[in-house]
Amino acid sequence: MFKYILKISVLLISATLYIFVINQSSNASAATNATQQDAINHVETLNGKGWDYDSEYGWQCFDLVNEQWDYLYGHGLKGDYAKDIPAENNFIGEATVYENTSDFKATAGDIVVFNENYGEGAGHTAIVTNGNYDGNYLQFQSLDQNWEGGGANKTEVAHKVVHDYESEMVFIRPHYSK
Repeated sequence: MFKYILKISVLLISATLYIFVINQSSNASAATNATQQDAINHVETLNGKGWDYDSEYGWQCFDLVNEQWDYLYGHGLKGDYAKDIPAENNFIGEATVYENTSDFKATAGDIVVFNENYGEGAGHTAIVTNGNYDGNYLQFQSLDQNWEGGGANKTEVAHKVVHDYESEMVFIRPHYSK
């Protein structure tokens, strides 16, 4: 009888430990190992080149952002179009999503998502390189690809563009390592 109780106890302890380990791993932070400066440095390596992350439709804006996201987290983002990024991804543990309000201040490394008024209904996305380009937080600079429509033909490499802040923009700020 003692051996039977001992076996059951060992099984229960093992099962409890297994459940504990599984819960700990699923609750662990998915924050990147990269610092914000690492991310900014990586963005600079993307500048001046064409990126086709998914090997479809040429050098699209989403491809550029996926190159950055893959560098940070080891995977790309979901969505059929750039405008879908905020709704189609679970950013818990990886990033914080911000609506553009009068109090919001973008910083280098943020991902900006433009709504369906851009990209012939697909939206647009880019990586912020300077959140206060004009010194008054009315404009920001970002690394863009396919902003001028040359992505499908692979004639427009990633390059820096200055944009005005608009209320419909969404910004995604990765959780960087300290």
